[in-house]
Amino acid sequence: MKKERLYPLYSLLLLLLGAPVLAALAAPWVYRWLQSFAPDGSVLDAPFHRVTARIVLVVILAFLFPAYRISGMHSRNDLGLVKSPRWKSLIGLGLALGIGSMLIVYLLGTVLGVYVWDAGDETASYLIRKIIQILIGGLFIGVSEEILFRGFIFGALRKSLGVVAAVLIGSFLFSMVHFMRPTDPETVNRWYSGFLLLGNLFARAGSSFPQEASTLFCMGLVLSVLCYWTKSVYVAIGLHAGWVWVMMLFRLLTDNQKNLIGLYGTSEWVSKAWIGPILALAVLAAVAFTREKWNALSAETPVR
Repeated sequence: MKKERLYPLYSLLLLLLGAPVLAALAAPWVYRWLQSFAPDGSVLDAPFHRVTARIVLVVILAFLFPAYRISGMHSRNDLGLVKSPRWKSLIGLGLALGIGSMLIVYLLGTVLGVYVWDAGDETASYLIRKIIQILIGGLFIGVSEEILFRGFIFGALRKSLGVVAAVLIGSFLFSMVHFMRPTDPETVNRWYSGFLLLGNLFARAGSSFPQEASTLFCMGLVLSVLCYWTKSVYVAIGLHAGWVWVMMLFRLLTDNQKNLIGLYGTSEWVSKAWIGPILALAVLAAVAFTREKWNALSAETPVR
């Protein structure tokens, strides 16, 4: 392997290993400092694992630019943010695919008696406010996660290891990151407490881990393939946001009756049931079947 092809891997190591290690070293000191003056019940009076998570996020943000430079990426095109007059239509196409595919699953669940409409006793103003928050939050998740995972991480892996390995490894990382929910170690005031936390990284993964991990991995496959074929992250941003919007809206407005548990699980989140990976693989099959059309939609292709 040529030396230049290793640079993207070095950049990923800086983010995925360097940032957590530095945060683990800093966490006990920052936690003790906050506890010395933070009022009980305030935002600053957070548990050790939450303080550490925030430090990790800050360090990752600080490392993003040097990691980007180390990776050998030189322009927005390398992150999938291709300058194209059709970027809005590509995001819209992704939204339509995400909303449409996820709606089919939820509406089928409603017909089969899995979900019933139940917004509780909430007022109309509360529901409107929550729906607006869901729309904004879902779009933010789509933009931020796709630029990071399909733009930077997938792009770096592809430069070093090739497309197939990048799709598989990137999707695995995308899945695993969502389960980093540690519990506080017994000792939080030692210099090594942050490393004890890292050793307990998946303690709160939950009983639906197999279903949710499979769903996220399969969704990662779809998003990565679409990014590769369209040479941009725009469709993936829309698809990701569309999926999140529908799941969060149905979580707000419905209640799972615990019918067909083997398929739909016990939660309002499709991602926590076996229907989740089935949905993602169905979308992947549909995308593969229409591959030529997705290639023709490449953001780098001039509009005639």
